Amino acid sequence: MMQVVLSLRRGVALLLCLFVVAGGTLGCAAIEEQVKTHPETAIGAGIGTAAGMLTGGLIFGNAAGTLLGGLVGGLTGGVIGNVIEARAQDQAATSQRYNYSPAQGTMIRIEAVEAHPAQVRPGDTINLNIRFAVLAQNAQQTIQVSERRQVFLNSSVVGDSTLQVQRMGGTWTSSQPLTLPANAASGSYRVVMSVTADGTESTQQTTFIVVR
Repeated sequence: MMQVVLSLRRGVALLLCLFVVAGGTLGCAAIEEQVKTHPETAIGAGIGTAAGMLTGGLIFGNAAGTLLGGLVGGLTGGVIGNVIEARAQDQAATSQRYNYSPAQGTMIRIEAVEAHPAQVRPGDTINLNIRFAVLAQNAQQTIQVSERRQVFLNSSVVGDSTLQVQRMGGTWTSSQPLTLPANAASGSYRVVMSVTADGTESTQQTTFIVVR
């Protein structure tokens, strides 16, 4: 049976890759535990501060949503962790960047996706990262957003998770750790990431390689 682990391992610093849209480049920043320094952020494991790529050092926390799905086939025995998230821009700034008007209805746009690191070994943890914009007609209300991450090996689905969460409009970065089982098959894995809101969907894909 498919199984989801809904808690991150405490004491482990996640490596979250943050995306820089200008120039089409991707940048990486370490997620470090900040609960002792910033007690107000102590809402669970996986809280951290992003340093190096985001001005102001955004605080990342667990997404307060419902996580569904799991691992099958060649990834059975691995672990899917909680999604951590941060809003990089609010609705006003994101609307200006996209020249958005409420008459357009709900807008979803994935700006970048990444599997980091791109090459791993069985037993390693890889982070499946999405940066996306979501804009809604009413800037004062949240909107139901679904983030789906599907992992394929040789055209077969070996991992499939969906986070259902209420979000305010803006630009969001989210990351989900995937710990591979010790017997994970070597080869190239394809990751399809999609974000859906109010019947509108945006999809991008990336790959990572498992070596022995």
